[in-house]
Formats: sequence, C-alpha cells, structure tokens
Amino acid sequence: MKVNPFLYGILTVAVFLGVIYAAQSTGYWSTEKRFTKGGERTQADPRDVSTIRGSMTLQEVSRAYNVPQAEILARFGLPSDTPPSATLKDLKEKNPDFEVSELRDWLAERIKGAK
Repeated sequence: MKVNPFLYGILTVAVFLGVIYAAQSTGYWSTEKRFTKGGERTQADPRDVSTIRGSMTLQEVSRAYNVPQAEILARFGLPSDTPPSATLKDLKEKNPDFEVSELRDWLAERIKGAK
C-alpha cells in the first residue's frame, strides 16, 4: 500500500494539533494556571504568594491577602482611580515600573511581619 506523502504530512499535523486541542479543551493541558482541571478560576492562596498570577485582578489579590486596594495602589505608584477589576498584568500599562514579582515580594514581607 502506498500513501501519498502530502496526505501523510497533513494527517500527521492534524492528529498532533488535534491531540493538543482536545487536551486543552478538557482541561488536562494548560500552559497557564488560570483555571483548575475542574474549570474553576484559580485563587490566590493567602499562605503562598507564588500563587499570584498576572491574570488575577487587583480585587482578588486584595481580598486573598487582606490588603486594602488603596494601599497596593499607593505602594506601587498606581493611579487611585484604577478599577478593582484590573488584572495585574494590565497594571504595567499604568506604571511601567510595576512588576507582579515585586508585588509577591512585598506581600511575602507583609505576611512575615504579621506573624
């Protein structure tokens, strides 16, 4: 049996991409940690600042770590009219010096100081 090389190449790529798409759509493969395997949005763990992601909102971080949003905004030189629904990665547009890693470090220091 002879298989057309062009058709073989197309089928190989289709199967490869199909497996990736199927795994991502069922939640078994994700390059980001926005959602759990069950489809729930990941939450910041108040005991572990490494769970903070750029896709989280200012409000989510504020609630999880019991820090007023105004304090976060003031600490990182962000405008006071920044909406609570702003994602951390979008805060970089408001202040180019803002880094999620610095927010993690600052919150870790606050947690240490509270103990």
